Amino acid sequence: MEVLKVLKKRVKAKMGFTLIELMIVVAILGILAAIAIPTYMDYTKRAKVSEAISLLSGVANAIAEYHTSYGSMPDDLDDIGGPKTSRYVTAMTWEESETNINNDTYVKISATLNNIGPGVNNGKLYLYVIYRANNETYDKCWYWGDGLQDKYVPASVREKQFDTDNCPWD
Repeated sequence: MEVLKVLKKRVKAKMGFTLIELMIVVAILGILAAIAIPTYMDYTKRAKVSEAISLLSGVANAIAEYHTSYGSMPDDLDDIGGPKTSRYVTAMTWEESETNINNDTYVKISATLNNIGPGVNNGKLYLYVIYRANNETYDKCWYWGDGLQDKYVPASVREKQFDTDNCPWD
């Protein structure tokens, strides 16, 4: 009987985790959180910038439709339904329009980003809609600045940056 009592005490003593084991688990979770949370925040900011890109892409389609219908670029955003805003795009403005020596035409529209977070707020995303006269196609090119950091711009947009080999003007 005495042996059974001793065995029961040993079994009860081995139940659960020691304090050191629990502290190691908490330390590992803390390290993982310290790495994961900033990365997660960057991804959420990039997703919010993607909403602005989607909104500007709709404007690009409206510009292409207008040009196809009327044979010229619109004079301002009012010609294509007015500026568009959303939760993260607080302002949209018509910046400029230009024609080069090849008779290619572009319009430049800017979107001011807000309600996203540091590194993005008050940043600007610029959309260039280019009509290529030689093959009668439209091209969307992008530029960003004024507070918008590169890491928050999706890679698909970075590949079509205005005035680079991927999206030349001249």
